[in-house]
Amino acid sequence: MAEKGGLEQQNLINEYNVAGSLEIFMEGEWRRVTSKDFRSFNGPRKITQPQYTELGNVDVPMMTYEYFGPVYAWGTNNVIDYSDTGSLEKGKVWDKARKISESRG
Repeated sequence: MAEKGGLEQQNLINEYNVAGSLEIFMEGEWRRVTSKDFRSFNGPRKITQPQYTELGNVDVPMMTYEYFGPVYAWGTNNVIDYSDTGSLEKGKVWDKARKISESRG
């Protein structure tokens, strides 16, 4: 099987339920984001998820809680100090991903 090309791949650490609704507080409102952006956001973050799962039951109470876990540089497992900048912590992996995306048009 062929490996993915482009970016160096590493298993990213996620100490939270990635199936929940991941949100960041940016520019005065809560915005839903991907797990990769959520873990790299240096500001308020929250997760909304079911309190429990039950086969065949879609009427399950939801719970929302603030997430105070570590902040990582985007696309890496490098921990960044929390400083509440309200922005993504970008780096070399981010720059490389942007160049690949821009070259595709």
